[in-house]
Amino acid sequence: MPDVKVAGLGLAFRRSAFGRLWAAGLVSEVGDVMAWVALPWFVLQVSGSASAAAGVLLALELPAVATGAFLGSLADRLQPRLVMTADNVLRAVVFVAFPTLYAWEALPLWLIIGLAAAAGALEPATRVGGRVMLPELVGDEELDTANTLVSLAASLAVVVGPALAGALIAVVGGPVVLLVDAASFVLMAAVSASLPRLPRSAMPPSSSLAERFGWRQLWSSRIVRATTLLSLVFFFSYGPLEAAMPAYSARVLEAGPQGFGLLWTALGVGMLVGTSLSRFLSRRVPVGRALPAIAALWGVSLLPLVGIRQIGWAAAFLALGGLVWGPYTPLETTLLQRRVPRGQLGRVFGARSTLLISGAPLGIALGGAMLTFLPSTALIAMSGLACTAVGVAGLYSKTLRSAGRQDGGPASASEEA
Repeated sequence: MPDVKVAGLGLAFRRSAFGRLWAAGLVSEVGDVMAWVALPWFVLQVSGSASAAAGVLLALELPAVATGAFLGSLADRLQPRLVMTADNVLRAVVFVAFPTLYAWEALPLWLIIGLAAAAGALEPATRVGGRVMLPELVGDEELDTANTLVSLAASLAVVVGPALAGALIAVVGGPVVLLVDAASFVLMAAVSASLPRLPRSAMPPSSSLAERFGWRQLWSSRIVRATTLLSLVFFFSYGPLEAAMPAYSARVLEAGPQGFGLLWTALGVGMLVGTSLSRFLSRRVPVGRALPAIAALWGVSLLPLVGIRQIGWAAAFLALGGLVWGPYTPLETTLLQRRVPRGQLGRVFGARSTLLISGAPLGIALGGAMLTFLPSTALIAMSGLACTAVGVAGLYSKTLRSAGRQDGGPASASEEA
């Protein structure tokens, strides 16, 4: 378990509104991961089609690419708590609909895909809204700790959720597990509604669409632009690893499904520990150097997998990679929360969401295509080298170096385009 002192868990008790949001977010993250396991399993049982099961996961992912910027803009124009509450109420209805319609024998595949797409389209609202709310719920000096806790909840859900979902599916079936996720949305809706109101200012009528949806703000700040580009290319370079892992596990390590699950569990445990150390890292390494260094070291940690033939060693290096990757999201999020004016946070995070959500899936698609003529080890090597190259390039970026430490200072004129 991560050290509570390192993770700063006491912040959740000192700041009651943040504590409620964090606790509900943890429950919701676990519910989401459980649904991610249960829904494709449920579809596979209903349709007998592996491609349909993959299609429902795609339906959960892709719509957010189209809705992220719009929902981020809403979080800036309206009260973030209202956007978050509406999102969670609607997603609760969607996940109640799956088992209800199935019990009524009125759930064809096209409707399953449609409901999954509706849930996926709503997903950025709470994620972006939470990042807008966070600087208002804690002090500036507490942002590092708060973002560490938020990322820690996501990492913990990845470790706990799949095993819990598998056990419940075996006992009560996939549809009931989806009701667990629906209940977590109800909890999150109640907590979101209890959050404080934020001061909102009307957007000038003359604002362009690029400004209303955050694209101008994302582009105009050199630091925001540089970190977004770094993350986009980093996530894209990571994608081929996911495509290669099933073949690597089965053909190179000669492991069964339990072994395949062990590899991802090892990665999740490493990320959990690494995330808990984010605050420690943020106080010792300038964030503009830490982010590209993480990308480079993650890539380096993948390269030994090419020559490894034992699952224990493979799991160990993936755990090491997770340890390296863990601090990335909380460090980046805190940097942006400090550099972007608060009245524009929703739009900037929404526009970034639209871009970054597409990164890993595009990398996975490219990796899947390349597996037709390359072995999985070659694909892993390419992914590792690409991530390392991205990180090294970032270390030479003057813009990222100018980010300095996360000291809470506003962006200077030299940081703007």
